[in-house]
Amino acid sequence: MKKIIQKMDAIMGNDSSKHKSDVKTEKVGSEIEKASNPTLEAYFTRISDGKNEISAEKLKSIFQQDLSGSLMKYLTGDTNSNLVTHQQFMDKFTPLYGTSTDIYVKILQPVHHFLKVCSDSAGAGAIQGDEQFIKILVEEMTDGKTGDEATQSIIRWRRENCEKFTQAVQNRVVSAVTDTKIINPDYSSDILSPLQMWYLQSSLPAVYFPAKPTETSGESHWTPLYTSLQHGISTNRFETLVFDYRGPTVTIFRMKDGRVVVIAADQEWRHSGNRFGGTFTSFFEIVPNIRRIDGANSIYCNLKLRSSAYGLSFKNELKIEKDFDEILDIEVWGCAGAGTLADQQKLKNWQKQQTEKHKRVPLPGNWDDNPDKTLLEMAGFQFSTERAQMEMESKKRDAQAAYVEAATASETSEK
Repeated sequence: MKKIIQKMDAIMGNDSSKHKSDVKTEKVGSEIEKASNPTLEAYFTRISDGKNEISAEKLKSIFQQDLSGSLMKYLTGDTNSNLVTHQQFMDKFTPLYGTSTDIYVKILQPVHHFLKVCSDSAGAGAIQGDEQFIKILVEEMTDGKTGDEATQSIIRWRRENCEKFTQAVQNRVVSAVTDTKIINPDYSSDILSPLQMWYLQSSLPAVYFPAKPTETSGESHWTPLYTSLQHGISTNRFETLVFDYRGPTVTIFRMKDGRVVVIAADQEWRHSGNRFGGTFTSFFEIVPNIRRIDGANSIYCNLKLRSSAYGLSFKNELKIEKDFDEILDIEVWGCAGAGTLADQQKLKNWQKQQTEKHKRVPLPGNWDDNPDKTLLEMAGFQFSTERAQMEMESKKRDAQAAYVEAATASETSEK
């Protein structure tokens, strides 16, 4: 009877003994596969110096105290352990270089420790004056929660608002095990602290960064186009140095009312009677609060066209008059690489040549009565009196030539 039941179980797929054997074989196979992962083996060998374990001192020499302590606790599961075994490393290291960086939010708690390790890893550590910004940023990240709820809140905040916040710390870990060099950009700014600039860059999508990363340590992702510290606050210079830059820009304003705000524009600046900006256009308030507002067709800029209202604005969040009286400081960064800056300069050189050329060559007919001039002026173009003066001088020369010719002909006929 027992043999009959076993045979029936085999036919019906209910061979429990075989199932247990399969599970055991699968588990063993998984362990073998994990233990023989050549990538993990190479990582372990590199940071263990070929030994069978990684000491706390070794981790500290690679990652400094703040990060090494968190990694030791994560890899061993023990706050008092001073050694990471080969098996612990093989079991726990893979998520640290995965596509998701949520693991770093979890292992770097509490929140102030998380913020410090991430910013230090990016080379954008806090400086004196960042205290209030850090306080508000922590409140934004945790939503006032603590413990596990705070961790989940930070994960949601990072995914929705600042996706690259944990990228630098992951790069730091991966760099150590792969023996590659970390290239941190320069987060300097005339208005923002390095911590604030890093937060801003971590919040922006890939369109604001050149496709080819910089290869020199300390260089910025971005190119400075205009800064009031060097160029003064001038609408003319803002137009000259920023317009015709065919790529995304980040414009930082320090306002006289105490606010520090940013416009990230994925389309070029221009005079227009209509709002512009693509789907990656954003407004940030950095001081005194931390806010972000996204929206296409949200930027208005007209400093020249007489047919439309003057001023610069972002929805209802920022309104600046034509003369920039509300601005204390301003800086504009080009975010499309050095090639775009060179193209902008070529265009401006061409425009200058055309301007010089048109100054020398008068248009036929009376320009003041030309209907094209009327249409252009209605669109906001302004024309100087140089062309009219040129035409008057040309008419004088023609009249003088005609007079001389007539007088010569008269003298010839009298003879």
